[in-house]
Amino acid sequence: MNDLQKKYLDETGHRLRRKGFTVLPKNEGVLQVEMAGVLLCHVNMRRGMCYNADLVQRNGLEDALDQVRSIAVETQAYMRQMAAAPPLLAEGLSGNYRLLAEFNHIILAGHERDGGYGVEFITWERIRNGTALWQGHYYDNDFGAAKQDFATRSGLVPVNTLFTKEQLAVIYDAVQNMTALDLVSNPEQGKLLERIMEQLQEAVPQVIDLANVLTQSPKPQRLEGMQQY
Repeated sequence: MNDLQKKYLDETGHRLRRKGFTVLPKNEGVLQVEMAGVLLCHVNMRRGMCYNADLVQRNGLEDALDQVRSIAVETQAYMRQMAAAPPLLAEGLSGNYRLLAEFNHIILAGHERDGGYGVEFITWERIRNGTALWQGHYYDNDFGAAKQDFATRSGLVPVNTLFTKEQLAVIYDAVQNMTALDLVSNPEQGKLLERIMEQLQEAVPQVIDLANVLTQSPKPQRLEGMQQY
């Protein structure tokens, strides 16, 4: 197991524990992941996963398994980026900071923290001819939020083209109501609405729970011919 693989497993384990999973080292290069006292899966140093599909289904842990998979994929991606990125140098900055992206004087950096705290992501503005950094926005183990902040702060993506999680949950609720109440105009529209729901489920974890909270109108977990996650 090389240094990058070890860092990947450490970071993945840290993130999973923060999400409420129990993570134990099974042997070198493998993490054993449990949820509610049930063995969910094993994650290896190459991002591979093995699990008992029947056991996962019997215990209703499909969503939890998807969450582990998503965390493992994202963690491997940004740990590889961290390993390949150049060091970030600036006045008054010390520690293991890596320059992940830069555009229009805005930078996205990753910081490998000691003490088991995991990777922190920060966006900064370069000032004084690029020698100093100003107005840091900090994201604790949240690469997705940091990338979005970098994209909007640097001007790569207009901020008014993005939706908050709450807005997306309300959109999900409206789309689900259209489908459940058979308000779909034609098969093509039905397919588009189904794909919108799938994309929202992928983009916003627990979007159904969030929609229920915002609308105070519990929604079914399953619709005819469609699996909800």
